[in-house]
Amino acid sequence: MPAQLQGTKSSKTKKTHLVREEAVIKFQTKTLVGGVMAVTALALIGGATPAAAQATATEPGGAMTSIGNSLLAHGIYLRGDYIGEFAANPSGGIKQSDRYAGQVDAGADFDLNTIAGIPGAAVHLTFSQRHGQNLAAKDIGSSVSVQEVYGGGQTYRLSELSWDQALFNDKLEFLVGRIDVGSDFAASSIYCNFQTNSVCGNPSLFGQDNSLTYFPVPTWGGRFTVKPTPQYYIQSGAYEASAYQGLSTQHGFDFSTDKSTGVIIPFEVGYQTSFRTDAMPRHYRLGGFYDSAQYNDPYFDTTGRSQAVTGGSFQTHSGRTTLFALFDQMIWRPDPAKERGLILFGGLTTGTSSDQVADYYLQLGLLQRGTFEGRDADTVGLVVTDLKFSQRTENFIIDSRRLAGGTGSPNANMIMMEVNYGAQVTPWLRFVPNLQYIINPDNINEPTRKTNIPDAFVIGLKMAVSLPSLIGLPTRSYSH
Repeated sequence: MPAQLQGTKSSKTKKTHLVREEAVIKFQTKTLVGGVMAVTALALIGGATPAAAQATATEPGGAMTSIGNSLLAHGIYLRGDYIGEFAANPSGGIKQSDRYAGQVDAGADFDLNTIAGIPGAAVHLTFSQRHGQNLAAKDIGSSVSVQEVYGGGQTYRLSELSWDQALFNDKLEFLVGRIDVGSDFAASSIYCNFQTNSVCGNPSLFGQDNSLTYFPVPTWGGRFTVKPTPQYYIQSGAYEASAYQGLSTQHGFDFSTDKSTGVIIPFEVGYQTSFRTDAMPRHYRLGGFYDSAQYNDPYFDTTGRSQAVTGGSFQTHSGRTTLFALFDQMIWRPDPAKERGLILFGGLTTGTSSDQVADYYLQLGLLQRGTFEGRDADTVGLVVTDLKFSQRTENFIIDSRRLAGGTGSPNANMIMMEVNYGAQVTPWLRFVPNLQYIINPDNINEPTRKTNIPDAFVIGLKMAVSLPSLIGLPTRSYSH
């Protein structure tokens, strides 16, 4: 397949399996099981009751309390999380297997108003490390991961070093430095209540049709946000396009730009409210990305014929645009005194040219915040996405399959679904068991496969640990 299928939103590993193994899945991920048992034991030893489990992570106690309060008083806001994701496919895909992927990130926000008397200014610093394997690419045959923490080289990185400046009572904000595009544009705090990479992070079409970098991979960039009112905002910026920074051999410390391939210009306008201003909070946003980097045609070679047939170099293009329209809206709130309620979210993302890998992406989901009595921080989620590949991408797979002795056509639409329950076990520990189903896993990584890949059923478990809360270190999120 063309070389433009790169990035960190979803794995783009090469073909590794051609034969489906009809075997009963054996769950051998001892590290995960041991880790789950250990953190669960710690939670039980700690004596957390359901009510205690709903306490916020900003109010821990313990031996570290005085240290944490001192840091906060001096304008230092520590952050840290560990996310572990297990996934297994007992049916469907190329073969049955189970995989584990994890991510640890740690950093701090430095309030320069407190530290140095610079109003509205802050420095953000984040380090990360990713590890593990990708079930989707290795065993299912899909280019979109079922473990959202997989990607970005599975290595350690300096993931952010930036200057954040707010002016005019926060009506204008700048962020510059080593940052990633996906954290600020087409993003939502709702998405990572799910494990599937078709939702968590950003819409999965972005991983197919541009050279954006996503956390944990930074490049040079700058973003400005204008807020004429507390509800309306406009933001744009410019970011370095550099697939080089996403290689596993890179760790975020190479600040040179000699490997840059272009510039990415994102833009977004939006309307958003909160519980302080709206009984039914909502967020609507429209925007897009222009990517000036050169990319390969999904089908044609330099002579205008099928590259799968000729084996020649792909035809290249430069300059592509992706557009998006996204929303989330609380539609039911049984108790005005609490933030419990049902949120509807969804959207459309589309390319603008026939020489892009995918045509469009659709998303629709529900998230219930607050489930049973005393479980206000628990969630129930359901999401369905549809990623439609372009005709040129489909034709490339058809030609590749025919040359390998196969028949038939691939399915152009890959539909991914997830249903889950998010349980806040303690202030520092959250489990999200989930079930996923993939209809028509794409053949992007398996273009010479002779038949379509069977629909895949996936069992998943996401674990999130707040590191400051785990050790009893008081902290809170930075805001201007």
